[in-house]
Amino acid sequence: MKKTIIALLLVAAMLCAMPAFAEKAEGWNNVNAEGYQFPDYSGKTLSLMWWGSDTRARMTEEVIHLWEEKTGATVEFEYYDGGTYWTQFQAKMAANDLPDVFQMGNNWLTYYDTIEPLNAWIEDGTIDTTAISEAMLATTINQANGDVTGMSNGTNARCFAYNPAIFDEAGVPYPTDNWTWDDFAAAARKIHETTGNPAITTLEYNSLAFSTVTQWKEGYNFYAMDGSDFAFNGDTEPLAYIFELLTTLQQEGVIADYGIQNEIGQNIEADWIAFGDAAMVMLSSNQFQALSNVAAESGITLELATIPRVHADGQSGMVVRSSQEMSMWKGSEDKDMAANFLNFFVNSIEANRILNCERGVSINSDVLAALKADTELTNEVTAKVYTIIDLIGSMPDAANSSPAEPAANEEISDVLKKTYFQGLAEGKFASAQEAADKFWAEAQEIWAKF
Repeated sequence: MKKTIIALLLVAAMLCAMPAFAEKAEGWNNVNAEGYQFPDYSGKTLSLMWWGSDTRARMTEEVIHLWEEKTGATVEFEYYDGGTYWTQFQAKMAANDLPDVFQMGNNWLTYYDTIEPLNAWIEDGTIDTTAISEAMLATTINQANGDVTGMSNGTNARCFAYNPAIFDEAGVPYPTDNWTWDDFAAAARKIHETTGNPAITTLEYNSLAFSTVTQWKEGYNFYAMDGSDFAFNGDTEPLAYIFELLTTLQQEGVIADYGIQNEIGQNIEADWIAFGDAAMVMLSSNQFQALSNVAAESGITLELATIPRVHADGQSGMVVRSSQEMSMWKGSEDKDMAANFLNFFVNSIEANRILNCERGVSINSDVLAALKADTELTNEVTAKVYTIIDLIGSMPDAANSSPAEPAANEEISDVLKKTYFQGLAEGKFASAQEAADKFWAEAQEIWAKF
């Protein structure tokens, strides 16, 4: 009961920081309304940039062409894999030459000065939010000042995908909703012993470290809800725990080495699990569709599971949050057209039948209802994504995370993996506890720079 009350209070606190949208003309720009007339943007050009898989690119291009047909506009677009995207974004930011609309992650605080808040277009109804709940809007709002930093492409959660056939081959039980790190280690070791391959290839080390801190003790979180500070009292024991566990498993060959992981990179469709050579992969739930499509070509059916936790009856360390958002560039010369594109992209049922929640579960209740009712779109794969999101969202500590990553997070996450996780595997630290203590000292130094 106490956990539930805390979670509700956290959500309430977020909603209190939201701007008031009550004065907007409700529903006048509902793209799903019968007889809706699209604006005429003939002769105008909108620029757009995103990251993602080939599956995402194909879907997004189809929606772009649909909007072009309806409005007469021309869309110039570019897309990259997740790593290259930020290199390109930073170069364009330095040249003051960003596209009108760009995809952002929960790291938007790092690029906050480039973003045009959407409040004015929501207030006047250009971006229709009548079918979007306040809780969903809150996922992309700056809690410090109420700025709406973008429109969420959908909600997602970090989780694990696994191949039941390999679990069966190794004679180990499937993951449960509250499986522990001990369960994970035992299963992964047995799978490695049986198959001779790493049981798991891709992991998000920083996310697992942050989750373990939250799992360690009620009231802990890596960052405070408002992103203003750390929130675990400098207790490095949970960091040492996950350092030791994952490093030991990697040294045993149970987890793929960093050479293999770096070769796969951020292309989820290239992960070994898709070809039957690994049993598990850590991913964001919205990546499951693209991964499953590739796996199906090899006759492989995948399932979704929660992230393991420290204690079976303890904190889950999991959250449902905005997967990405589409934001408007502050320097855009036609912000009204950009706002209309955002309205179409997020709210159009026709467009979202194409996108089909690949970026995350739709925040628009009308869109989501239409997709769920369509038996061709809500197939076994998408149903699994809806189920895992509902499960994680129902966990008592699911609200225990800020909707934005602090500006220092990018550098902290980078050194966490490259300096400390990798350094420990390379023997650069005498113990996991030493690595954890040194990481904490460096994390505070990084934080002080921002």
